[in-house]
Amino acid sequence: MTAANPTDERLHRFLTDVRRGLGPDAVSDSPEVRTRYGDSELPSGPCLPAAVAYPRNTAEVQTMVRLASRHVVPLHAISTGQNVGLGNSVAVAPGTVTLDLGRHLDRILEFDDRLNYVVVEPGVSYAALAAFLVDRGDHLMCDTTSGPPTGGPLGNTLDKGGGYTPAADHFGNSCGLEVVLGDGRVLRTGDGASPDSRTWHIAKYGFGPVLDGLFLQSNLGIVTRMGIWLMPRPPVIRSFFFIFPDDDDIAEIVEIARTLKFSGLVPTAIKATGDLYSLASHIPYPDLPRPLTTQLRRDLHREHDVGAWIVSGALYGSSEESIAPALDRVRSLFTDSGKGRFIDHDEALERPELKIHIDTYSGRPTETETAMVDWRGGGIVSLTPATPMIGAVALEHQRLSRRILDEHGLDTCIDYIFAGRASRGLHSILFDPSDPQECADVTAASAALRDEYRRIGYPVGRAPADMQVEEMSHRDEVFREVLHQLKGVFDPNRILSPGRYGMH
Repeated sequence: MTAANPTDERLHRFLTDVRRGLGPDAVSDSPEVRTRYGDSELPSGPCLPAAVAYPRNTAEVQTMVRLASRHVVPLHAISTGQNVGLGNSVAVAPGTVTLDLGRHLDRILEFDDRLNYVVVEPGVSYAALAAFLVDRGDHLMCDTTSGPPTGGPLGNTLDKGGGYTPAADHFGNSCGLEVVLGDGRVLRTGDGASPDSRTWHIAKYGFGPVLDGLFLQSNLGIVTRMGIWLMPRPPVIRSFFFIFPDDDDIAEIVEIARTLKFSGLVPTAIKATGDLYSLASHIPYPDLPRPLTTQLRRDLHREHDVGAWIVSGALYGSSEESIAPALDRVRSLFTDSGKGRFIDHDEALERPELKIHIDTYSGRPTETETAMVDWRGGGIVSLTPATPMIGAVALEHQRLSRRILDEHGLDTCIDYIFAGRASRGLHSILFDPSDPQECADVTAASAALRDEYRRIGYPVGRAPADMQVEEMSHRDEVFREVLHQLKGVFDPNRILSPGRYGMH
């Protein structure tokens, strides 16, 4: 007997026991609730849960997990359910019971403004954490994403999300997890395993193996708290922007960005945002057949004062004067070839499609970019293959993406986020979910992108819920066997999110 597709009898017994032990409001199986949590912006459409449960604390999560294990009913835990482009709240398989941790587990449990960290529950959103820090003087900041402010740092970290400030590595800036395992036991990672430890959320590499990473992109446990290291807010933050006119300019951009990142001159990520990725949040889709032609894109460039790429980043300092030499150096590098056109910080503040980048470099949550989801009608698939910071390879990659998307009648919306060695190529495939042909085109294009990038040695780093099982099938046998064995140790009845990231 497995947890997948529980029988009505098993599900009924589970729901009855939850209501008896935790109250009638602890779970709902109403059609309206199931529909809301099963809604998806993916081309595969909705994936309805069997019910939705609302634990109020870690102890209630334990109770629900033990009952689910007893009755062999699958559970799918969500934090805030804002996993845009990857399925939002949906599970990999229908018929699971969704555990909405964000409804009640939404507290900031600890805050230390000397050691600069917070401890959060799954329901703490980026907006709530930012407001909390502003209320306490605004001298600390948390790296955020360009996704919805209602999304949260815990869930983003567990899906290997990242950001744009020097703390862009969200897992690298987490410290100490509390995890409910599949048998209901609570695991505290790192120094949290030592009773009364005072270093759980400040000392990342304590005694013994580092287990934290096992809970990223996996289904080995339900994380109910996480420590986050904060950054001091710089006295002065000044952005820079450069407009590049042609698609193939990405090669030059990457070479310059690599130099700047390895030099340490630019503390933030450097981004190259594609024209349609930027405009999709700010203009209606033109009343023309898809995909938009190169000529129409050039017309949009002139109309909206953008280019094929908008390069951005930010400098931190104690004063305007301290930043000036670095800004001069950045400007010189990006304009030396005559292609890059500089836009300064003050002008960018007045342009919404640019200000969003200033916000993210400043640790300010913004919902501006999420408006792109509605550009084609509400559908979005996100894929993130990595690209090494070598101009010729980046050129090959962007040409590959454009070719595949164009062949399937889809627009190319890419945002490259540069570090020193590699960039994340955030591909947002926007479509009309009410159009069956468009959904089929997106499904085929997504598969082709993943297959082609994998074939040339660059597998995607994240995949939407409905593509995770297939994507895992391309990893080698030893990797998959070890994950299967670990699943049996952490979750003996295999009830936690069956199939998530291809793990059963």
